[in-house]
Amino acid sequence: MKRPLLISFAIFLLLPFAVHGAESIWLEAEHLIGIKGYCWPMGPEKGRQTAGHWALSGPGWAAEWNQGGESGFLSIACGAADDRATATAQLEIPEAGEWFVWVRYADWREKTERFQVRLEQDGQPAWEGRFGEQAVVEEDNEMKLYWGWAFGWDRRATKLTKGPARLTLLATTRDPEPRQIDVLVLTTDPTYRPLIKDRPRHATGELLQSWRRGIPDGLEPLARRAANFQAPAAWQPKTFRDGGFRFLWNADDNRWWDPTNAVGVPYTIRDQDTAAAFEKKYAGATNLPIFTDARIVPTFHGTGPLKPLDTASDKPAARADAQQIQRWLDADPKRLWAALINYQPDTPLNEAARANFLKYRDRFVGRISGENLGYFNLDTKALAAALAGVKTRREFAEVFGRFAMAADAAKWRTVFGGDLPEHYRDTIPCQSIEAITFAPLAYQWGARTVGIENTSCTAALLGMRWAFLRGAARQHGGLTATYRSCNFGDSATIFSDASTYSRPRNLLDNYYSVFSGAGMTWYKFDIWHQYMSGASLFYHEQGFDEFWMPGGTTAAGIHEVQLSPKGKLVDRFLRLTAQEPDRGAPFTPVAFLLDYAHGWEPSTYQPVKFGVTGQWGGSEAARLGEHEAMLQEYFWTAYHPIGPKSEEPITGTKEVFVPGIFGDIFDCVFAYPDLKLWRTLDTYPVVIVAGDIELTAGEGERLNQYLNAGGTVLLTDAQLTGPGVKALALPELGACTETTGYRWLASTNVEPSQRFRFKPVRGGKPLAFAADGAVCCAAFERGQGRLVFLSVPRGLGIDRRATPLVARLFAHLTRGLMPVEVEGEVEWLVNRAANSWLVTLLNPAGAEKPQQGITPTDYRQNKSVVVKSRVPISSAHDRLLTTDRLTVRDNRVELTVQAGAVRIIELK
Repeated sequence: MKRPLLISFAIFLLLPFAVHGAESIWLEAEHLIGIKGYCWPMGPEKGRQTAGHWALSGPGWAAEWNQGGESGFLSIACGAADDRATATAQLEIPEAGEWFVWVRYADWREKTERFQVRLEQDGQPAWEGRFGEQAVVEEDNEMKLYWGWAFGWDRRATKLTKGPARLTLLATTRDPEPRQIDVLVLTTDPTYRPLIKDRPRHATGELLQSWRRGIPDGLEPLARRAANFQAPAAWQPKTFRDGGFRFLWNADDNRWWDPTNAVGVPYTIRDQDTAAAFEKKYAGATNLPIFTDARIVPTFHGTGPLKPLDTASDKPAARADAQQIQRWLDADPKRLWAALINYQPDTPLNEAARANFLKYRDRFVGRISGENLGYFNLDTKALAAALAGVKTRREFAEVFGRFAMAADAAKWRTVFGGDLPEHYRDTIPCQSIEAITFAPLAYQWGARTVGIENTSCTAALLGMRWAFLRGAARQHGGLTATYRSCNFGDSATIFSDASTYSRPRNLLDNYYSVFSGAGMTWYKFDIWHQYMSGASLFYHEQGFDEFWMPGGTTAAGIHEVQLSPKGKLVDRFLRLTAQEPDRGAPFTPVAFLLDYAHGWEPSTYQPVKFGVTGQWGGSEAARLGEHEAMLQEYFWTAYHPIGPKSEEPITGTKEVFVPGIFGDIFDCVFAYPDLKLWRTLDTYPVVIVAGDIELTAGEGERLNQYLNAGGTVLLTDAQLTGPGVKALALPELGACTETTGYRWLASTNVEPSQRFRFKPVRGGKPLAFAADGAVCCAAFERGQGRLVFLSVPRGLGIDRRATPLVARLFAHLTRGLMPVEVEGEVEWLVNRAANSWLVTLLNPAGAEKPQQGITPTDYRQNKSVVVKSRVPISSAHDRLLTTDRLTVRDNRVELTVQAGAVRIIELK
């Protein structure tokens, strides 16, 4: 069914001015040019030194995370004795006038930390602002007492002209401690006063904030194809051997396979006293919490791994272990097994072990590769030489892929004594940082399953990361994995003596305890969010602390063995999903179209294309630019309020579970030269092209085919290059000009914006106008579909921030596509089950866990929610809170989501 575009237009009068707010430039220090190596201000002396340069310092340790976190995952520093350090940035100043230069930096207790910021413009005298000469945070501030320093802000004022400017960050003196810089901000707003990581006011952000309680009613949909509310077959989550969800569990300990072990099922408990009490309590039990669930898959450490395979070992105990594990496998052909290869040596297998692997390979779920693409050894010198002449992201992806797969093949050749067929098929790469960068590549290399490690850190944004992973899996017909940890920065939540590091000597980094890490609200949210997002399997990074024996120092005594807080959540999850196994398919009708070699990650150890994994950092072509700025701005618009949340002190859930104003309704699809991989494009009624893509002729024809068949595409000027652009017959544009302010649809109001460039659009049906009446956005009917073209380059202002036009287009493009929508400040997902709709609601408010410690739940942050259905429904019940009797009135359900709570509402 075609949907006509019904928009009326007014005759615009030329106005002598447009609404215009303050201009600002946000500059992450790690994005400056000239940064080399690392400098850790709180580390050993050798790691605190630099020589004439600034260095990366981050992601931070306990000091940074407990002060709210760094603004962009990293900061930079130079050594105390370095009086020649420089780093630079090329800026474009949007307008002339008075500008305020703000810097967030480490203010050391009773010491100076002097540095300077210099600004130079042609024809103007250079300006230099001096910082760090006096304290900006009081000397006995708690952070200074713990860490010796605290993040603080200071500012200087200067006059600037419109146009290019060169910023230089300098250290010209020797000081008692290293200088550490987090972020620099230039703004014309005299009222701006940052306190944590606050950004200046911005027209786009304020527009999005006005929609926090709900997108305005009555917005006309821009999608040409009306939604039919059916989940395509390609959206159904794939599982191993079509056997349903699986939970991979570390199972190297406790010798559960031994016939003398009366428990008799795979389990792991690392504390010996707890294990002994557990084995005594559950000896012979047939309904044991967690571990009698048939979905648990024992996972063994090692590249082979040897423990379940080495039936010919010259060590009797090892030989017996392998024989007993294989007897366990042989007892039930549905039983599966898996491996963990983190940091494991490439130990060659003997002939019997090789034969055993091949015998049981069809039941081998895979080898988990945590925080790594596969623990293969790249020839870094040869790779660097091959990358030296690479100029594009696609060229990089092809070169890196060849080296990576050659190294992976060599790894398994060493282990198996010969070539392993489909050597990358069983590897399950589970990165946290750069997972979204390499997911479309890992599937292309042949991985059956690709995973993601969720963690609490800057820009973790789980809904967005699942859009990348799920979309790539759908394209390749692949499986997805969740690598479950409980990390917050450099800390983790641990409920055992094993792996607890909680003495004063552990304070500065990697402090692990029952009160550390991401915490149990994060843990609860993570398990339900990732399951409902479509995870094929979970892997439990720890898995040894689901049972514990809590006690007190004096009065409480030691309690009997029981489920730990982690264990309680896992046990209930397994019980409830066993009772109601149909979770359906995530319903995500809007897709971002990115290059398969997009190379972007908002939180990366190296701020370059493809990050630290790609090892492309020394190249001019690897520097971040407009492409990456566009991706961040588009996804920050789609998942607003991630921007405002990132300005607050970071907590366990703050930047992971975000109550996005549009809901988690997005996927990503990736443009590959291999057109067979575009197979899922047509399942999405709306496609938003994000970032730069160099289209081949075939890719351009395929995108045009999607348009003509009824799809709707949002595209901006300057995004697309390559021979494929011709097939799209993009609209004719006038000469480039600048403006501030815009008019939207038929309104005569000039709405505020930053300064932006655009080219007047000729033809089509106008959607947006510059203040002088020139069209800057228009819709063009293409066959059965529609092209929405925004002539603002990449949709960004001169400040490299999304213009309000992008936010308005997202709002109109997403209207009418969801069978169910939610009003209220919660994160929400929708799944299509066989006979119902499932709506997952998560309220992170009121459960603000810092990196160390826990806080009371603030029930004043309970959220009122309205679930609105466009499909007829007559009943509603909560799969998690079954005692709440929900009522359906006019296809609506009103309810409360308590602070820190998850609800899964089933509508029939």
